[in-house]
Amino acid sequence: MTFSSKFRTTLLAAAALSLSAPAFAAGCDKVIFSDVGWTDITATTAVTTTILGALGYETEVKILSVPVT
Repeated sequence: MTFSSKFRTTLLAAAALSLSAPAFAAGCDKVIFSDVGWTDITATTAVTTTILGALGYETEVKILSVPVT
């Protein structure tokens, strides 16, 4: 898988997550993400956090290990 293909996949995943996240966050003021420190997860979380922030949600990212997550 090339970088371009991985980047496109990451952007599509971020878009899908950002569109579905408000449905899961309905009635909530704060959305908490778990980040295991992998580059693709960190990028997806950052994009989604930015979008949710623009929609008025407070977000928090916790760096956790894979087993804890």
